[in-house]
Amino acid sequence: MRKLCFRFVLCCALLLTSKALAVEFEVYQSSYKPLNMAFLMASQDTYAAQAAHLTQIITQDLDASRSLKSLDPLSFLVDADEAMKSVDYTDWRMIGADLLVLTQLRKVKKGWEVDIQLHNPFRQKLLVKQIIAQHDERVDRFFAHRIADYIYNQQTGLPGYFTSQIVFVQRHKNSSDLMMMDHDGANLSTIKQGFTLLLSPDLSPDRRKVAFNTYVNHRPRLEFLDIQFGHRQQFAAFKGLNSTPEFSPDGRFVAATLSYTGNSEIHIYDIAEKTWKQFTFNPAIDTTPTWSPDGKWIAFTSNRSGSPQIYRKPLAGGKAIRVSLDASYNTSPVWAPIGDRIAYVTKKDWEYAIATVHIDGSGLRYLATGKRIESPTWSPNGQMILYSAEADGKRHIYNVPIWGGEAKRITPSHMDASDPTWVR
Repeated sequence: MRKLCFRFVLCCALLLTSKALAVEFEVYQSSYKPLNMAFLMASQDTYAAQAAHLTQIITQDLDASRSLKSLDPLSFLVDADEAMKSVDYTDWRMIGADLLVLTQLRKVKKGWEVDIQLHNPFRQKLLVKQIIAQHDERVDRFFAHRIADYIYNQQTGLPGYFTSQIVFVQRHKNSSDLMMMDHDGANLSTIKQGFTLLLSPDLSPDRRKVAFNTYVNHRPRLEFLDIQFGHRQQFAAFKGLNSTPEFSPDGRFVAATLSYTGNSEIHIYDIAEKTWKQFTFNPAIDTTPTWSPDGKWIAFTSNRSGSPQIYRKPLAGGKAIRVSLDASYNTSPVWAPIGDRIAYVTKKDWEYAIATVHIDGSGLRYLATGKRIESPTWSPNGQMILYSAEADGKRHIYNVPIWGGEAKRITPSHMDASDPTWVR
């Protein structure tokens, strides 16, 4: 979402010391270990294929969260039908199941239903029961994601994010497409094709339009795209930079980088009034704005201290407060949806990393390293971060948990994918 697209990179790179050796980032790893989960789904033989399809997607979702880990069904001592009739907690403690999820798929008149039971084998207790229905003849991925969301929420107390979607840019040799996919990279679809250049897309809170940076006749401009009808509307084409737009949490404003005043500053666009208001006033370069979840602050990148760093400033006015306190190159901030942390791109001696800090600059964590890391974006529940990085000559989109862990690619290996933004 926060694209390293500015001339700012070229200017600030001159401020960096060019050393040959890369610095090893100390990638954060918490002591947290995922809970072992036994997942079973019973069904009539007629619907075995549908049950298997749901089971595969649900377990993949929950495994992808890194909060739960599916146990191998070959280790189960009873099958799904037996387990639904009677639960012997000893059977599940023997194989180390911290959580037992029993489900049953049923065909009903208007679609499908899944009965869900969550058990704690070590406490020998039924935790919760629920029925999730789908009024559709298909057993689709969205139905599976809804079930996974429920299980995840009941176990962690956090909202699930498996029904969420991601907007990103697919690049071809001479053009770019605006794309959308599920959280796991499935259900790829094209929103709009054939952009000469497309940067920093951001989806409005009502999911009706995308703000983005593009070029027309070799000049940068900001546009809205109506997702339903495909209409494009220009809202900034000033001389100089027009870049890095982000909607406010209430969808009323867009913060962006403009330089028509003679300097790169953060400006705020009132969508209803169609007017711009300057937000930062500093002879340094200010760029890549991101809103706090309550809409009361904007964080941004500035080289006002001599190198690119992350600052935050209240919307009501006041001094900018520095957030990034380590390394000489920090950029592309994005505020966590629960407001407690800010993620950004950092660099030491030409090695890139994704970092997060508390908004006062404390609690620094390096989560992932890679080549040409860009565009961090948070999952809607604040537990996962997406970013793009280069490998094998292409950019790919990866995710990594906020407590550390292996970064995993979610876009196809043949696709050049970048600029992800997780739909809020």
